[in-house]
Amino acid sequence: MPELPEVETVRRQLSQVIVGREIADVQVLKAKSWNGELKDVVGQKVTGIDRRSKVLLIRLANDHTLMVHLKMSGQLIFVDGEFRTGGGHPTADWIQDLPSGHTRVIFTFADGTKLFFNDQRIFGWIRLLSSEAADRSLEGLAPDVIDPLITAEYLFEKSQRRSIPIKQFIMDNQIVAGVGNIYACDALNLAKISPLRPASSIPKEKMIRLLKAMREVVELGIELGGATAHGKYVHVTGLAGKYQDKMRVYGKKGEPCPNCGAMIIKMKLGGRGTFYCPNCQK
Repeated sequence: MPELPEVETVRRQLSQVIVGREIADVQVLKAKSWNGELKDVVGQKVTGIDRRSKVLLIRLANDHTLMVHLKMSGQLIFVDGEFRTGGGHPTADWIQDLPSGHTRVIFTFADGTKLFFNDQRIFGWIRLLSSEAADRSLEGLAPDVIDPLITAEYLFEKSQRRSIPIKQFIMDNQIVAGVGNIYACDALNLAKISPLRPASSIPKEKMIRLLKAMREVVELGIELGGATAHGKYVHVTGLAGKYQDKMRVYGKKGEPCPNCGAMIIKMKLGGRGTFYCPNCQK
């Protein structure tokens, strides 16, 4: 699933190519993927692209917003002749002819360029709302982990009433947004905290260390364009990220821990694959 760095990368890539373009046509190929009135999109210019957690907010000139959630397998790919950019879940759609069998919505701009919303599993969605309604719908989300509003004191206070494992605690978007599975595993290793440890048992000094570690791995992920776990597509210019080259423990079962050299193990926690070092993560 695309995580915050991957979604932020899509936002940055698309901001360079679709802001200022006028949407001339929208084709909805899968009704489940779209919610909104097409008449409120056609003829409108894209004025900007924002992001809250993993939701992209494509702003239109008429004070409407296209909300996009890529979920498990979504992609947004801009195509201008031989040039393409964007990103999301890595599949052959990055490099094959578009539209493909996974294309759900096609935006055609006035100059003939196109933006394809692909979604293999059809869990993702595009919703058109007034900009006010779109922003209001996201008010329940906590700030991103890289937002200065998130402090160690805030996390410590929230954790005192939570007995769930710390990994699940930092992945709760009602507490702090933007820490997905890959980055949670790596941050906990960097902070030398076991993912199994109850959130309420983390002292304030360790919470300070954990927040610093979460920010470090997420900011590195953004800098490197996110992670592309499928080796077949890691060299697709403008689409694939490189965080997978810097992963600390995620996907590294049986390899040495970067902290102490002991063997990294894998287990299931909250239904998610969890990688950690039982030797130094306490």
